[in-house]
Amino acid sequence: MESRAILATGFGPRKCAKIGQPLKDQISRLPDEILVYILSCLTLKEAARTSVLSKRWIDLWRSMACLDFDASKVLKKMFSIPSWGRYADFVRKERHKYVEWVDKVLLQSDKSLALDYLRVAFYLDNCYGDEIHKWLQHAFARRVQRLELNLFPDDDPPATQESYTFHYELFCPSSGQSQPGYSEIHHHAQIGFKSLRALSLISVNVTGEVLEFFLINCPFLERLVVEASSVLINLRVCGPSIALKYLEEKGIVHELPQLTNLKEFVLIASASKDHSLIGFTSLIRASPNLEKFVLKLESWWDDMVRGDRKLKKAASFPLQHLKVVELLGYYGRRSELELVEYFLENAIVLEKLIIDPRDPRNVTFPKTRKERKQEKKQEKLARICAKQQIEGLIPSHIEFSIL
Repeated sequence: MESRAILATGFGPRKCAKIGQPLKDQISRLPDEILVYILSCLTLKEAARTSVLSKRWIDLWRSMACLDFDASKVLKKMFSIPSWGRYADFVRKERHKYVEWVDKVLLQSDKSLALDYLRVAFYLDNCYGDEIHKWLQHAFARRVQRLELNLFPDDDPPATQESYTFHYELFCPSSGQSQPGYSEIHHHAQIGFKSLRALSLISVNVTGEVLEFFLINCPFLERLVVEASSVLINLRVCGPSIALKYLEEKGIVHELPQLTNLKEFVLIASASKDHSLIGFTSLIRASPNLEKFVLKLESWWDDMVRGDRKLKKAASFPLQHLKVVELLGYYGRRSELELVEYFLENAIVLEKLIIDPRDPRNVTFPKTRKERKQEKKQEKLARICAKQQIEGLIPSHIEFSIL
């Protein structure tokens, strides 16, 4: 006879509930912290729907620390509309719905709780500046740690004057001036900014002075993504050591401060014809402790040229910590080969070099069969060029791969 000890923990065999006897709701007895954590695994709309379950659940979703206003389903549907007239009408309606949704959720959420994550991702321009301004004030008032503002959620966001501009009033709301001077920004630093750990601004017009404010006044800011700003040229920072460890920017900054803590740098750049890429090495030199560099080259097949011009040399500069280099969108131009040779000569501890000829943009608009076939043909040719150009230059201790 089999004998098993059943521990008195409540996990032993139980009799089924009698027919007609209501089952007890064990989940609702859990502490608020656990229930809110469960809700965080759902989308924002799904979490809000749980308020109809019972009185116990009515207000729980308001305590969520992560607010991701994801509209990917709507955006996907938007791209499938063939008619421009219908498309424009659809966008206008969905913009209005999206803004109302964000307003309603932020109004009903518990403003006394700190905010871990806020993500806004929809086609919104400066016409919605007041609403966006209000959302950002809400986020900073709740000491947001991760903030993502993507106002053109596409593969190739444009940098235009019509994009939302990051207002100075966010830094100094008490000031009556619409555009206070640079020094005034620093004198009106708000405590809400200091909690930022990650900041992503895409299709947002933000100046170097505003970014400098973030870098100086946010001691925990480790991750910064900036794409498609029509007003950002240089970034100069004079002050205490910057905590930044990850930087991603789309070829708009021509000058960087010394980023001594930066470990990973992702640079997105437009590559036309066979124009030299050596100038990017100055940005790399600004990060003496860089360990990983990723260059994403965006270009069109009919705008690229494989020439036979003489290779240019960049000034030697030992990169003492760089271990991994990735080049995406490699085509086999002399400009790309120049950059590869620069890393092989200067990256003292280089361990891995990855070449990827595929377009780094995840194109959302549909391609014809002919376009896909042409793209595959060009990628195959680029792989052959990479193998012929680079393989013989790689020392035995460096791992080399062509994707």
